[in-house]
Amino acid sequence: MATMDITPETNQNFPLQMWAMNLGMYEVTADNWSEFFVRIRLYAELIDGPLLKYVETNKPVEITPELAKQHIGCRLGGMNEERGAWWLRLMKSRARELEYAVEKFDPSVEFPRTDEDDEL
Repeated sequence: MATMDITPETNQNFPLQMWAMNLGMYEVTADNWSEFFVRIRLYAELIDGPLLKYVETNKPVEITPELAKQHIGCRLGGMNEERGAWWLRLMKSRARELEYAVEKFDPSVEFPRTDEDDEL
């Protein structure tokens, strides 16, 4: 089996742990590993890049249900968040990043913001 690149160095038993810190889950268990898989795949799509790669070939590692299940026992350290709340938090954050990029490019553009936006 090819070696996965987990640079910067992370827990060798749980190579996705570094990426999983923002998933809104406290730990991966036998009951929720499938949710871990869904969230880590959505997160990878959001950042539009591989989370892991093979050292020998520099090709991305496919995040599979099997790889997710191997993370049972991994403590992620966050809080437990329902999927909808987690996804909304991520999307609001990403939307804000893109809005700021537009405003930096063209200061005459201003997006409407609410007090709720400031809470995140």
